[in-house]
Amino acid sequence: MQNDKFNTLIQKLCEELDIKTEKLSYGWILQLTKNGKVRHIVRNHFDLNSQSAGDIADDKYATYEVLNSQKIPVIKHYMLFNPKIRKEYTSDEQIQSNIISLCEKYNTLVVKPNNEYEGIGVSLCHTMHEVKDAVEKLFKTHNSVSICPFYSISTEYRAFLLNGKVHLIYGKTKPFVIGDGKSNIRELIKKLDFPQNGIVENNIGKINLKYVPQQNEKVEISWKHNLSGGATPKILEKGELYTKIENLAIQAGKALNINFATIDIIQTTDNELLVLEINAGVGSTIFMEKVDNGYEIIKEIYKQALEALF
Repeated sequence: MQNDKFNTLIQKLCEELDIKTEKLSYGWILQLTKNGKVRHIVRNHFDLNSQSAGDIADDKYATYEVLNSQKIPVIKHYMLFNPKIRKEYTSDEQIQSNIISLCEKYNTLVVKPNNEYEGIGVSLCHTMHEVKDAVEKLFKTHNSVSICPFYSISTEYRAFLLNGKVHLIYGKTKPFVIGDGKSNIRELIKKLDFPQNGIVENNIGKINLKYVPQQNEKVEISWKHNLSGGATPKILEKGELYTKIENLAIQAGKALNINFATIDIIQTTDNELLVLEINAGVGSTIFMEKVDNGYEIIKEIYKQALEALF
């Protein structure tokens, strides 16, 4: 559904810019033609980045390694290779040793697939048993797993970077409900405009939906900040914080040599700014629906990206 909305917007823009469009590979590829030039959009990856930049951005640990090597503030990541598939790099014994070491070093860990998005498959783990269980589950379907220490996040921001310039920054507030003293959490959620998808279902499946919050009691639905999971976006106005996030996003983009991407940056409760991840695929359909004038804002960014293609 979200991809359909993306394609509809891109095709509308192409009509305005006199760009011929053609769907290939069952709609996975959008081929664009103008003035004898041919360009492609694969899912939401524009033909503006090199393959190496895209590959690094789509790999959480690789992104960390590149940014860390260039002294750019970034959330620490640790890599665990699946021993059944990458046995030349690791073993079951080494995996267990690494998990024990990380659990001794950090009280809380975040376990996630190394190459997924939208918070899919991400687990917050408080015990060694939870870490081992999360890793084991991910190894059934993934070649590698990334583990991070848990950071106390005040706000997560997303910056839209195109050719070295930041065009938009918005913050994301974790999804929550406010109690009325009568309705349970399930009933309160039904009153809200949460996305209808498996991500939301997975998030709410981990809380007590029968609990009845007191009047004006705030209950967070998820610890994650993904819009696809019900988080709320708010455009960050220009000012001192905007400039700091803007500069960090530009530095991160230069480090990867990436031209068109969204860069997620966290602000910790200690006011430290750290890069969380970089997304080579630039999707924003939920933002367009949630923010006043969001459609026009994103349309203008995509327009500039299409013009850059040609």
